Amino acid sequence: MEMEPPETPAGDTQSVDSVRYHKLLSVLDRSLSAVVDTFKLEDLSTVFPDLAREIPAKLADSHEQISTYIRNSANSDFQAILMQYEMAEKLASLDGLVKEAAERKLASEERPIPSLSPESINRNRSVAIKRAELARLKARLEQVKEENSQQLAKLSDQRAALATEHEHLQNTISLVDSL
Repeated sequence: MEMEPPETPAGDTQSVDSVRYHKLLSVLDRSLSAVVDTFKLEDLSTVFPDLAREIPAKLADSHEQISTYIRNSANSDFQAILMQYEMAEKLASLDGLVKEAAERKLASEERPIPSLSPESINRNRSVAIKRAELARLKARLEQVKEENSQQLAKLSDQRAALATEHEHLQNTISLVDSL
């Protein structure tokens, strides 16, 4: 018993052409079959040995009814989940995107994004970090140059003051010597 496409609110079954959706239904059906197949009549007979001895046909019918109930119940639960999350539409949309991307790749409308190695990603990050550090160091260099020019101007002023003071002392010494 294969899973059927979801029903619309009006009760009509949708025609879904999504490969991924059909694959999902196939996987769900195989999983459900695997679960139902593990529920064997022999196991039921070991649980109810008296019924297996006295009325084996009824036990076999009960086994079949339980298996059918499990399959139908799980199938309806799966369908409800598929409808709730709109899986048919989403997977059809995904199929469309994949098809469109393949067509664009064949048409070469866009260059594919090259795959980035971890080394190139780290190098790109380190380049940005190094550029920021370079900008910080250049700003610091300008600040130091400004401080140096201020200190040089101060030193020049002090030299001029010392030269004036020296000349004044020389004149005073000359005056004292002449007395």
